[in-house]
Amino acid sequence: MLKFLKAYYPLFPIIGMGSYLIVFTLAASAYPGGSENLPHAPGYSFFHNFLCDVMDPITKGGVFNGARFMAVVSHLILSFTMVTFFYLLPEIFDHKNRNTKLIRFFGMLSMAVFVLMYTSYHDHIVTLTGIIGTFAMIPLMLELKHCPNKLLNLLAYWCFLLSVVVFFIFETKLGFYYLPFLQKITFMFDATWVIWVSLIVWKKNRELSEKLEMVY
Repeated sequence: MLKFLKAYYPLFPIIGMGSYLIVFTLAASAYPGGSENLPHAPGYSFFHNFLCDVMDPITKGGVFNGARFMAVVSHLILSFTMVTFFYLLPEIFDHKNRNTKLIRFFGMLSMAVFVLMYTSYHDHIVTLTGIIGTFAMIPLMLELKHCPNKLLNLLAYWCFLLSVVVFFIFETKLGFYYLPFLQKITFMFDATWVIWVSLIVWKKNRELSEKLEMVY
């Protein structure tokens, strides 16, 4: 059992991401509508609704949101997915040091806090998650120079930059009208990065396992 988990746990973030998208899509399709930009618009809008809007008990237009339960389930799936992702993220490197430990610790901690995003403390949780996540991303940026995959590194830098922009807009409200759309663009890049890293670690573990089997 342990051997199976070691070989295939890097695929958990990929499975989780796929599960999240399925459940969230179902929740969004049942969302009655309403956003900060257009409070009384019907249905879920890709351009005007935040991902978190579907978890509101009452929509921005004052309507009861029957999609909340399914949306919260999708959020919990995403949270667990990202906890497992930050656990395996340091394994893209061939070494372990203080930075890789910080990446794992603060990354998992930020996603543990992220779980509480569905509560009434949403805005405070966004701020706290962003701050803690930064403590994970800074050592990651420092360690990427040791990663030979330059395209993957470029994607990581781009995801971090987009996250900083999204966080800045959320906190300052400058350009807030465009933030729901930018949030989804950022999520798509982040999801690509998560899947790519997971496949790299899965391949590394499989190759290591094959080498060990040849030795023994």
